[in-house]
Amino acid sequence: MGDKRQRKLKNYLLDRRFQLKYTGMVVFVTVSVASVLGYLAYDFSKGQTEAFTAQMASQPSLDEATANDLEQFAKQEDRKVRNAIVGGVLLLAIALGLTGILVTHRVVGPTYRMKRLFRHVGEGHLEVTTGIRKGDELQDLYHSFAEMVESLRDQRAEDIERLERTVAQMEASGAQSAYITEIRAVLDRIRKSVD
Repeated sequence: MGDKRQRKLKNYLLDRRFQLKYTGMVVFVTVSVASVLGYLAYDFSKGQTEAFTAQMASQPSLDEATANDLEQFAKQEDRKVRNAIVGGVLLLAIALGLTGILVTHRVVGPTYRMKRLFRHVGEGHLEVTTGIRKGDELQDLYHSFAEMVESLRDQRAEDIERLERTVAQMEASGAQSAYITEIRAVLDRIRKSVD
């Protein structure tokens, strides 16, 4: 029942508004928390550098060139920490953005299909013509819907049989009327919905 068509990048955004809104919220919250934690880590690193610089200044036996080299090394390490934090937050945002699109696609894809099926059934066609992909979410909902449509088909088939028997009995009794013709027309229309 699954769809074997090749997925294209544009097909991952079936409901742009919902998918981008959800993904944006997740990315925003995560980047905000990661940024605060990153700032605290960077601030701690800078504090360690300042403490190290103060300790070097209190040692008169350390020559000025060595003290400058050590201070530059500590500042360089601070920059590495800052760059690693910024790079990590950016990578996290990209990874979460892509993951959000993929996860929401597994929900939006089935809802898109089900909307089409609702329209199809609403037009009087009691058949489920497509399925949803293996691995998509909402499998239970889809299968419940398919069972409902099958149940409606069965009920409608029983109603058709009863009506056909009743019309046949009416005709056998010699009744000839426009009502029988109208009932036959309705039966034909109903029969098309289950064929």
